[in-house]
Amino acid sequence: MAKSALYRLKSSLKEAGAIGPNSRASLSKKDRKKGRPTAASARNDLNKKLAHIKDAMNPFEIKLTRQKHDVLGRKTKGVQGKPTLSKQVGEENRRKTLLQELQKKNKAGGVIDKRFGEDDPNMTPEDKMLERFTREKQSKSKGGAMFNLEDADLTHYGQSLAGLEDFDETELGYSDDDDDGNRGAISSDIVSRSHFGGFDEAPEERHEDGRPKSKAEVMKEIIAKSKFHKHERQKEKEEVDEITKELDDQLDDIRGLLGFVDPAAEERRPKRAPLPSQTSAAARALDRLADEEKERMKAERTDLDKGFDDSYDKHIRELAFDRRAKPQDRLKTEEEIAQEEVEKLEKAEKARKRRMEGLAPEEDESEQGGYKKRRKAAPTADDLDDDFALDDDEFGLGAGMATDELALRTEKPGRMPSKKRRKVQVDQGDSEDEEGDDDEDEEEGLDDDDEQEDDEDDSEGVDDDGDEDDDDSEDDFSDLDMTMERPTAKGKAGVTDEENDEDDDMNDMSAFKAKAKVKKAGKAESRSKAPSTDAMAAASELPYTFPCPTSLDHFMSIIESIELKDVPTVVHRIRALYHPKLSPQNKEKMQVFYPILLDYVFQISVSESPYPIAVLNTLVRHIYAMTTQLGDYATTCILGYLEAFETELLQDLASGTSSGFPMVDKLTFLRILGQIYSTSDFQHQIITPTQFLMSQYLGQCQVASIKDLVSGLMLCNTFLDYQSLSKRVVPEAINFLSSSLVYLSPKGTFSDVDSLPGSFPILDVDVAALQMTSTGLKSVEVARLSMEMFKSKDAALEKNGYRVAAMSAAADLLVKYALLHASTSAFKEIFDGPMQLLKTLASSPHFSSSLKGSIRKALDRIQKLDSFSTDSRTPLQMQAHKPVPIASYVPKFEEGYSLDKHYDPDVERAQSHKLKAQVKKEKKGAIRELRKDAQFIAREKLRAQREKDAEYNAKIKGIMSGLEADQGEKNAEARMKKLQKAKGKRK
Repeated sequence: MAKSALYRLKSSLKEAGAIGPNSRASLSKKDRKKGRPTAASARNDLNKKLAHIKDAMNPFEIKLTRQKHDVLGRKTKGVQGKPTLSKQVGEENRRKTLLQELQKKNKAGGVIDKRFGEDDPNMTPEDKMLERFTREKQSKSKGGAMFNLEDADLTHYGQSLAGLEDFDETELGYSDDDDDGNRGAISSDIVSRSHFGGFDEAPEERHEDGRPKSKAEVMKEIIAKSKFHKHERQKEKEEVDEITKELDDQLDDIRGLLGFVDPAAEERRPKRAPLPSQTSAAARALDRLADEEKERMKAERTDLDKGFDDSYDKHIRELAFDRRAKPQDRLKTEEEIAQEEVEKLEKAEKARKRRMEGLAPEEDESEQGGYKKRRKAAPTADDLDDDFALDDDEFGLGAGMATDELALRTEKPGRMPSKKRRKVQVDQGDSEDEEGDDDEDEEEGLDDDDEQEDDEDDSEGVDDDGDEDDDDSEDDFSDLDMTMERPTAKGKAGVTDEENDEDDDMNDMSAFKAKAKVKKAGKAESRSKAPSTDAMAAASELPYTFPCPTSLDHFMSIIESIELKDVPTVVHRIRALYHPKLSPQNKEKMQVFYPILLDYVFQISVSESPYPIAVLNTLVRHIYAMTTQLGDYATTCILGYLEAFETELLQDLASGTSSGFPMVDKLTFLRILGQIYSTSDFQHQIITPTQFLMSQYLGQCQVASIKDLVSGLMLCNTFLDYQSLSKRVVPEAINFLSSSLVYLSPKGTFSDVDSLPGSFPILDVDVAALQMTSTGLKSVEVARLSMEMFKSKDAALEKNGYRVAAMSAAADLLVKYALLHASTSAFKEIFDGPMQLLKTLASSPHFSSSLKGSIRKALDRIQKLDSFSTDSRTPLQMQAHKPVPIASYVPKFEEGYSLDKHYDPDVERAQSHKLKAQVKKEKKGAIRELRKDAQFIAREKLRAQREKDAEYNAKIKGIMSGLEADQGEKNAEARMKKLQKAKGKRK
């Protein structure tokens, strides 16, 4: 039968010597006094045995972590643990630290014992007192040594002051230069003996015969000594002054040697007359000696001055006169720039209205001021200076007449002559005086430049398309380019540099200057004009402020009386007045104005004749700026237009009533999109669906008239511009150009050909409106392909002149596409079909020599590019070199390999993994400790709350018991009174 745990515990304690006859408790007092008590080592051994017995008797105190696989010779940490002991230790540590902090939380005051060794139980009171005494002495001597003057000798210029007893005998005494009233001060010895009455008489205070001196005799001696010392000090001062003067005289000579003073200039400089106090004989003698010495030194220095290098002097002068950098003014914010632009436009509008009513501008009144300011002040002598000049009408006879030569001479610098100035005026036909800064502003203004170009074009007879007056300089088909000026932008076509700055930080608000400026009053020309002339000019002048349009009809009513070339200026002023930075509501107004501006572009591209290319070029800049400004809203608006175009195309294809090709308004819109967005992106939110729509036009629409054919050619030209940077192949464009050659060729040209190359889908070549007629084809007059064709009727366009122009344009576009894709490896496959068509057309006898020449020229260019592409292509071939074997490495074995160690050849990666493992381990430990701390705090709060509740309940019970006792006594008293009253009634 197994023995009980109590029996086993007693037996273990007996073996360890804790109980039984061998224990300390069993010894008598006599044995203990005889020296038999256990030693300290024995007590330590006993404690270890007791701890071992405790662990052995309670197996639940030990936790063993079982290993999954037992590996021989492997030592792992943490296999055996004592959770109860660790919990107990952690609990005690938290009670010492965390519990103390919790108890002191939200408590102020109290006394903290910071005495050294107070909380150290291992120090005896004597050791504590000794250590405190040592610390106190150290703290006292630590900061006092710096100011302890007794430990070190005082020095002055390295000499000790300990041996100096009489300061008057040294040069430390008072001087005549002192202003503190210390001149003639009495020595310290006299003061100590005479003034404060020393009890023993000094030997000097007695006569030779031993009789003491009287007080008067002593004071006389003191006065005499004081005068003597004063005379000595004055004499020393005169000597110092003489030496200083000699040094001052020699300074000029030394300065001349250094090259800072020109001796000749010093000689020419007049000398100041000496004062009467300086004309003493001694002073004149000294001056004479100094002049002689100076002349002697100057003669000795003559040779040295001749060879002196003045490069250093020149460098010093350059540094002295170098231009210094000027501080720059603070850069204005976007809101400030926009606000200034609005104020400028409002001020100009007010001035225009005043001039239209015949009133004087406000600036005249502000500059002239009131009556007192306009009164002429009497001229004084100060007026006869560089700025003195007679008035224009000094004698009341007027300014008179000046010849042209004199007028040219009197022009202000930086201004052009009056005759030339009349030529470049924008708003008014008469000459107006403007300041130089106004001219610079007009040069910077983007709208002013455009309108000046328009005026110059009108005066010189140049058309907006740029090719009507000079037909010989360009080919007859250049109108296909739909030439729009591509405004330069950072990375994409857009606006000018000023416009780009607007898109980034709105700096263009300072670049867009008002075209007509408020002219300053007070000048001769403006005063001589009649009020009626100013009023008429102001009435015809373009307004400066406009309401923000809310619809297309509203916008048309605003510009109803404004010329077409001034519409971009109106758009600019509307954008400046309602800039989004000025008010939160302005952004909504610009969002309403954006589609109105696009609709206006559609309208003028259809209604205006000739095609307003110059106005569109300027409006594109504003559209680009507003697109960048509005962001997502502009993108959504443009996508809405594209969806409407596609819906209309699908309806036309389904009904068959129209061919579906876009007309001039849609062509203009597609061209504008290529100007304001990047067309080289692989995927773009606007350009990608635009290219899909254009491909759908070219691939699905059936050509039924010359208008459809020209529309397709313009789409091909727009595609060419889109792919000018990315150089992606557009099969629909090349296929349409090949089909155009077949459409336009005379009937029977391709009768001998079995199949038309590149004809997918199958072409309906028998379109009478497109085929050239053989009669008179060689002498036909070539027409021009332009946007004006879409405004004509189909019957007027069914002529050989338009067909010849279209065929020449198609051949020219094929050459441009060939040049674009010259580096494509599939060049031969792409342009093989168009080359066969061009060969057939070149051998046709129906065409004129000029058309054949253009076709053969295009064929030669494409054939050359085809030969270059074929030569550059390398056919596939077998591998020419021997296969390279796969590299093999000898396996690397680790001696003394351990499963617990990582073997990474990359040292940095190994260190990184090690650091990450340490961070992870520390993080887990910190989280574990924080959880234990939270649990401990919760337990302590719960314990404190229970103690508080128990104390409260005990207090309440005491109070209630007292109240119950009082109430019981009161009830007993009431009962007694009731019984007594009842007894009284019975009696």
